[in-house]
Amino acid sequence: MAKNQGKKADGSNSLLLYVGAFGALLLILVYVFVYQKLNTEAESINTSNVILAQRVSQLKEYYDHREEYLADTRLLEQMLDELLAEYPADAREEDAIMLAVEMQRESGAEFLTVNMQKGNVIHEVPAETVVAAGSEKYSQAIQFRNLDAAYVNEVSYTGLKRMIQTIYDSNNRIGIQNVVYSKGDAENPNLSGHIDLVFYSVQGTGREYVAPDMIPYIAGTDNIFGEVTASGEEADDSGEEAAENGEGAGESGETETGLSEQ
Repeated sequence: MAKNQGKKADGSNSLLLYVGAFGALLLILVYVFVYQKLNTEAESINTSNVILAQRVSQLKEYYDHREEYLADTRLLEQMLDELLAEYPADAREEDAIMLAVEMQRESGAEFLTVNMQKGNVIHEVPAETVVAAGSEKYSQAIQFRNLDAAYVNEVSYTGLKRMIQTIYDSNNRIGIQNVVYSKGDAENPNLSGHIDLVFYSVQGTGREYVAPDMIPYIAGTDNIFGEVTASGEEADDSGEEAAENGEGAGESGETETGLSEQ
């Protein structure tokens, strides 16, 4: 009888031991797969809440000062418009040629060589930056470009000053890089040398290139800076050809227009 009771007690103890071990294992599994997961999610939510709280604080700051920011934005756009308006949409070879014609007309200079070279992009505002600014006027990349031009000529000192004044009065955006002239002699008192210019332009503003007015000047002459002259016989032949072709006197008058007034 006592032995049976002892065996039952041992069996009960073993069962309790197994139950206790199973309970401990269950607690570990609950901790690993439930509590720890929930704790990780709680930390993630807490971190997200901190970030959201910071964002809300920033948005509140923007909202409280929205009128000031809008005024600053309008002022910035106005300043940008004024800056970009000073630059033409493009600078091309005809602009450099027509400037030479104007300089000759104003200064009486004799141009020997005009060299032009299309430059590269000297500064660019990427399209991403332009779009991020949120402006309704600009959506493309804004590129500042240059065109180099060198003018070799002979001119008087007074004429050189007039040339520089003509450059500053030009509608183009022009920078003077170099002015190099040598003194003349008794036989030829004029200065001889060259003046190097840079034509600046900006692309991406939506404005179109405006070509210079070249109508008063005839193409195809042997001297692009000189006057177009015709002998008496050539003038008579031109008149006869104009009459045969039914052209008016106004059109024949245009053919006698010089490239410059000297």
